[in-house]
Amino acid sequence: MRRRLLSGVLVICLAAAIGLAAPPKPAKAVAWTVWINVAVAVAGSLFGGGGGGGVTSAELERAKQEILGAINQSQQEILAHIDGIAAADVRACLRSGTILMPSLDYMDEYTVPVFMQNSLNCATTATAYFDAVVDLAAADNIAKLLGEVYSIAMVTFAKMGFDSTYLLDDLIHTYENVLNKVKPACSHSYGTIWDPEFAWITEHTYGCRAFNGEVAWNSELWHGSETINPIDYAWVESYPMRDTSRPYIEQTLPLLRQIRANV
Repeated sequence: MRRRLLSGVLVICLAAAIGLAAPPKPAKAVAWTVWINVAVAVAGSLFGGGGGGGVTSAELERAKQEILGAINQSQQEILAHIDGIAAADVRACLRSGTILMPSLDYMDEYTVPVFMQNSLNCATTATAYFDAVVDLAAADNIAKLLGEVYSIAMVTFAKMGFDSTYLLDDLIHTYENVLNKVKPACSHSYGTIWDPEFAWITEHTYGCRAFNGEVAWNSELWHGSETINPIDYAWVESYPMRDTSRPYIEQTLPLLRQIRANV
């Protein structure tokens, strides 16, 4: 009898999960993912010796090369992505920082402080824009570029011999805000299924929808105290967000926190 129940339940569960049966689409390999990752490399280079203003020339050079490598790899794609930002001031400072960064070593003693100040203003303006914007697509768009703007600001601070620890703190705090803001909308629903031998069985469905329209859902069945085919909550919540900044920042944030803890 129990086998009959489980067989029937299996059919129901498979039917409930049919929307998930297709092979998952991989996340798109896009340029902005490089910038989220490069923030860790830059912070690791600058703060590997304890941070503060005491960055060695070798540490500064490694951090600078991380940024230049990312720019060389994806400058046109990044500039195209920047063009999609609605706020003109944020768009302008991100473009100028991306274009000018390769010329950092050729700037004179008067130009570097100006570039440093502009980089700082760009980082704080981008963060303020993210905090203020309501549309999640716009918030996600700027979140994808936060690694770039903060990396450039940290390197220019180090170039001037200034302590960039507060910039690392601000990036960590902003990434925490990204995870609190750029997330799917999820809900539970319940129904009942009649089994002639075991009476009513409860069907529990959990689904999530991302701001970009991507969805995922999964169902489980409850018979008394028994749960059949338990829901994978983590998968349901993460799958719709796979092409957004969220999964990459989730991976990056613990690494940045670890770097900060060692400063």
